[in-house]
Amino acid sequence: MTTAVGISNFILTRYPPVLSSAYALAFGTGGIGLFAALAGDRITVSAIPLLGIVTVTLWADLLIMRVIDDIRDQDYDRVADPQRPVASGAVQLRDLSALTAACVTIIVAANLFFQAGLVVIVGQLLYAAAVLVVGQRFPATRGDNLVLKVLIGFPVQLLLYVYLFAAFIEIQHEVPNAYVCASGILILTLCAGQLEFGKKLARRPAVGERSYTNSLGYLTTLLLTIGTGPLAVALFVVAAQVSPLSKALVALPAIGVVAYGIKYLSGTDNRWPAAVSALGLLGTLVAFAVVGAVG
Repeated sequence: MTTAVGISNFILTRYPPVLSSAYALAFGTGGIGLFAALAGDRITVSAIPLLGIVTVTLWADLLIMRVIDDIRDQDYDRVADPQRPVASGAVQLRDLSALTAACVTIIVAANLFFQAGLVVIVGQLLYAAAVLVVGQRFPATRGDNLVLKVLIGFPVQLLLYVYLFAAFIEIQHEVPNAYVCASGILILTLCAGQLEFGKKLARRPAVGERSYTNSLGYLTTLLLTIGTGPLAVALFVVAAQVSPLSKALVALPAIGVVAYGIKYLSGTDNRWPAAVSALGLLGTLVAFAVVGAVG
């Protein structure tokens, strides 16, 4: 199997181009729009070139993170999900190394004239590489303890949020107060939490399954899945300097997730559909982007 075939198989099955591109666009524009709303500013048309740089950077960066996650999880996946490309051997590690090198090249080239952002992303990539190395040496850091795993991986997400804040500064040409940065990062972290917990929520996990239900308990995991979104919205409503209509728009996706959560709690389905959390997150990010543009 050629390198091109292996890489194509990996991207198509583990990082679908259309969905991943839509998420990168929503993540970038939504995150920057959130900071704008918190600062009482608006993102204008002149910001489009930098928004394009941010979107390309996030797309390539998140693809690298997918590669790292699949390499870290390959032993578990050989048992739990053997059809995945790395676990099945459909893609070789040398192919993923070539893919990662290409993504790093794209990131560096895209951010040549956005040096503050480049510094943050390089730091994030170095940390992610260190996590991969440590995981190979100490399997407990990549094993069944999902709480430990998410804590170790959190700086990866945190630095992406810092990158978006740096992009907002670049667009506005001024540094907002620390409150805007801290509240924006907290809101983005809570928004991401609904997907992180939702994709590993089951009433009765399978034997050997990595599930937050095993680590935190079913009810706690369910509350985190359906509660982090509304909490993020509540913080946004209090902190954002936008119209009541804009705040209502941001609240809609979280309300939808909570409504489905009530239905799920009263039913008998075993597994929480990760797509519900993914749509809730995507909808909130899109709302942030709209609000950041219109105020």
